[in-house]
Amino acid sequence: MRCSLKRIAVVFFCLIVGSLTFAQDKNASAEQEILASIRARLDALAHNDLKTWSSYVAGDLLTPLEDATPSKQTLMKERERWPEAVKYYYGELENVKVRLHGDTAVVTYRAKQYNNIGGQITYMQTWQTETHVRKNKGWVLVAVADAPIPLEPSAAKIDPKILDAYVGEYQYAPNLIAKVTRVGDTLVHKMPGASDDELLPESETTFFIKDEAAGGSSSRTIFVKDNSGRVTHYIYRQYGATDRIVKKIR
Repeated sequence: MRCSLKRIAVVFFCLIVGSLTFAQDKNASAEQEILASIRARLDALAHNDLKTWSSYVAGDLLTPLEDATPSKQTLMKERERWPEAVKYYYGELENVKVRLHGDTAVVTYRAKQYNNIGGQITYMQTWQTETHVRKNKGWVLVAVADAPIPLEPSAAKIDPKILDAYVGEYQYAPNLIAKVTRVGDTLVHKMPGASDDELLPESETTFFIKDEAAGGSSSRTIFVKDNSGRVTHYIYRQYGATDRIVKKIR
């Protein structure tokens, strides 16, 4: 009896391991298929092969900037108008992540988007999020969103003595106080509940945070002084769009 139970347990264990292995292999295969379809689509775009590009894109493709005309039609009309001197293509896909949900997959990656116009090449770094669905044993793009990743500016060389005036406590709210400290020749911004941020100088009054995860920082911390030279507050300019005034209280 004990032997029979042992055999059953071994068989059951093998079935579980086999099922997990099969599922992992299936997911890995699907991921490879999705990435292959993305690369084929981008390669077709680089060669302005709209017929092939279209085969990897759903007719009801959704993009954030869609207007009265469906996104796919808009993109195809735009690319049909490109002069021969214009070449548009993507570089290597970086930091690729795939999440499978049955016959739907969400993919994120970073890549450089290049423009070659008359032999002069420019590019911008972007992140991209795509949704794909399985159709006819293949994968097609049904939704996409992308945005440029701002390039991180170079840190300026400033007199370290300037930093002393910026050290202190800054009030976001009565119960939310940020601290700016000096560590050597560097300013460190400490916000409760968040990790410390190193403030790098863009100028004597304007600082940015090194942001490796996003590939660059577009937000700024700008210290402001009164007529006597005393620091009264800093301006937190978030993503270059809106300003928050943060008063220095100590």
